[in-house]
Amino acid sequence: MEFLNRYKVLVFLGLLLLVLSIFFVPEFLSSRNLLNVLQQMAIVGVITLGMHFVIVTAGIDLSVGSTLQVTTVTFALFLASETSLLIALVASLSVGALIGLINGLGIVLLKVQPFVITLGTLAIGQGVALSLSDGQQVTYEKDSELLRFLGRGGVGDLSGQFIVFVALAIVAWAVLRYIPFGRYVYAVGGNAETARLSGINVNRVLLTVYVISGLCAALAGIMTTATLSVGVPTAGALANLDAIAAVVIGGTSLMGGKGNIWGSVAGAFILATIANLIVLVGAGPYQAYIVRGTVIIAAVALASVEFGRLRRQAKLSESTVA
Repeated sequence: MEFLNRYKVLVFLGLLLLVLSIFFVPEFLSSRNLLNVLQQMAIVGVITLGMHFVIVTAGIDLSVGSTLQVTTVTFALFLASETSLLIALVASLSVGALIGLINGLGIVLLKVQPFVITLGTLAIGQGVALSLSDGQQVTYEKDSELLRFLGRGGVGDLSGQFIVFVALAIVAWAVLRYIPFGRYVYAVGGNAETARLSGINVNRVLLTVYVISGLCAALAGIMTTATLSVGVPTAGALANLDAIAAVVIGGTSLMGGKGNIWGSVAGAFILATIANLIVLVGAGPYQAYIVRGTVIIAAVALASVEFGRLRRQAKLSESTVA
């Protein structure tokens, strides 16, 4: 019962999509199409992993979409300048880490709300991406096995992007489950003051989770560049909404302190499935935006209802103790 209550949105959407695919879009269940879905979920899935850490601490990161954009352009510019691939990768990942660090410092030092600071870096990141590229696509000619693997390559029938995503998901799960830092993340999300009194360095935890989120968004930007073979300054405009929706659909509480990384992974799969079904039924790109937006609103609305219920329970418990 507790499982159904926590993952009710995920279970409902999963069953709905299964019914639709069986009775209305049978080609969805073909092995080729399912492999396409796995590849399509990988980039947003990587961002979702970082977002999971942030939301578990009761935070939010709206800047991941613009971080992807800045990284996409930065990576393409380095590749176009004939810089070594290693330097291009390190520099691009460093951009994501820097944006995450700025978000974290704004939260822990300036005491700015996560929504506000990440909204600001969202706007700044978009401006930087457009300025660096002059609003145009950045082309390059560099090629390598690693670029192909991160783009359209893979191992057997599995795409390289999906393999990277799964590997990162396993690492994230292990960190949250077996490493002390993972316990600190849940403790800070559950009650930051209690965590501080327990000896946990709350500021360090918050800084780290936002850097993780920035790194994940940067990696997604690198994979986007490798896929498109150009740097597109407007790519991933809705990545932040998709990642937040995936985490919420996966059962992670917006109050923080609760959530399972595999639930967020399943949420990313659900969103990719919805996008795939929209294409299969022949809907246009405008209708696709409408459907995705509706799903995101419904998921967040249901999570907000749960958030309000938990807050009322917490207040009732406090009044009872008093």
